[in-house]
Amino acid sequence: MSKLCRRSPSFITTPSSSSAASPSPSPSPSLSVITAILGELRSSINSTCTSFRSRSMWPAAAAARAVSPVPAPASLVGGGRGPRGRGRASTVSVRSAVWDFVGGDLVRPDIGKWLDDVEKHKALAIYPPHEGGYEGRYLNRLRYQGYYFLDLTARGLGDPETTLTKVHPVCPPSLGRQPVARWYFPPEVDYRLSLLHPDAKGLVVWIIEAKVLSKAELQFLAMLPDIRPKVRVIAECGNWRSFVWKPLKQIAGLEPNPDAEK
Repeated sequence: MSKLCRRSPSFITTPSSSSAASPSPSPSPSLSVITAILGELRSSINSTCTSFRSRSMWPAAAAARAVSPVPAPASLVGGGRGPRGRGRASTVSVRSAVWDFVGGDLVRPDIGKWLDDVEKHKALAIYPPHEGGYEGRYLNRLRYQGYYFLDLTARGLGDPETTLTKVHPVCPPSLGRQPVARWYFPPEVDYRLSLLHPDAKGLVVWIIEAKVLSKAELQFLAMLPDIRPKVRVIAECGNWRSFVWKPLKQIAGLEPNPDAEK
């Protein structure tokens, strides 16, 4: 449009000094002049679009030059700043043990002690690592011994004594205009014990997130094997760097804890 404005005075004639007395109308531009102006305008628009495309899209050669090459491995591990230290590799020391590469739960010879403590104390508080997965090996060992499992979460357990050993009511959520209902369920532990195989060794009540339970609830879980002799209780009461366990009666305060006394 700027070129059009600069060219427009060429075909606008101004009255000369001789004809100032009787001005005449300006002649209309010819068709060739209009065609030339439109051609210049079209070429100007095309050049503008081409320059915009060149700014938004890089050619392949320019993109290849813009990408910085990956430095050589020698420059990454080079030593000092001088020319002598460029080709010298730096020494890196790694402090680790076999447990870091194989896994502490796979090589620790504590399965025998685990089985003995389950039969001796009958209720254990375990502390698996935060990443999880370690307790599966100990669970499978109990399964190989002939135990069946009842997996529960402490957050939805309610009253442990009522839920595990008594007929307990459950109120479903009311959806809209519905009467408040109340359903009754059999005791979880007694119902599973009645369905056990005759050759089964017992029932393991495995409770996750037991760290939210109160001391009174932990005390009942610790005494549950005394009430039901074929029941074993495993409660996940926290986390530790390695898989450790303690008698649940010590954690609940029913027995003195030697570690706490120290």
